[in-house]
Amino acid sequence: MKAEWIDLQINGYGGVDFNAAGLTVEQVIDVTQRLEQDGTAGYLPTFVTGDPDMVLANMRVLVEARRKSAVCEKNIIGVHLEGPFISAEPGAVGTHPTEWVRPPSLELFSKYQDAGEGLVKLVTVAAEIPGMPEFVKSLSDSGVAVSLGHQMAATPEEVEPCIAAGAKAYTHLGNGIPNMIPRHHNVIFTALADERTTVMFIPDGHHLPDTMLKVFTRAVPMKRLVAVSDAQYPAGMPPGDYDVCGAKARLEPDGLLWNPARKCLVGATTPMGKMMDLLQVRIGFSREECLMIGRDNPLALIGM
Repeated sequence: MKAEWIDLQINGYGGVDFNAAGLTVEQVIDVTQRLEQDGTAGYLPTFVTGDPDMVLANMRVLVEARRKSAVCEKNIIGVHLEGPFISAEPGAVGTHPTEWVRPPSLELFSKYQDAGEGLVKLVTVAAEIPGMPEFVKSLSDSGVAVSLGHQMAATPEEVEPCIAAGAKAYTHLGNGIPNMIPRHHNVIFTALADERTTVMFIPDGHHLPDTMLKVFTRAVPMKRLVAVSDAQYPAGMPPGDYDVCGAKARLEPDGLLWNPARKCLVGATTPMGKMMDLLQVRIGFSREECLMIGRDNPLALIGM
């Protein structure tokens, strides 16, 4: 398969977990090669909310892998921090371990950015956390793209301070929010109506129904859409039970990966190439549209 897709959210793949202790350079090289074979030309290894010491250690492993491997240097185009600056509320927090959720901290972010030697290109935050607009402005001013996600904030008035401060996207819209939300004033409508922001979404056939995907593509211009895989390390592995983000998860034969205890999804298992095929077959996207949302727009969002 030709490697041409850019994926801004990969938590792991093929049994390699970026969010587990003991990550090795060899594992990073292996997973990067496998992703390329499966069609992903560039990606952001994604760290979810977790133990800062583990994140710092694994960030340094990514840096070393890029030094030692040409494919890693070329294909690892940055890092996505999906937390810990998110909401700890049920539904909004998803499968993220609540014990590691933190308020916005430039000190902690700087430690991550220093360990990654500037690799952090995208950070997901929750808009309603006190002090978040100031945090967003600091990151945005430094050239880091900030996206809103894993939050309870719903109305334009609640997210506007962060948008005005520089936040430019919404992370996996339609997911990472409670099942029960206000019928009018909710984050989905807020994001779709905002002409300044990019909508990231997971078109894997599990995270969003086809009806929602069609609404997204009719409400939002193609230039404001970005597809991500949100792949977890069981991607490409056989069905069964796995430990994901410190909790038990089940991978079903159809690729659905979910947490039976919290009754929520815990990431995806479908690579970008297959998701682009799904969009063409089930939603009617053209190949040119897929290249826009799966290659050009992701690069533009992170300033590349």
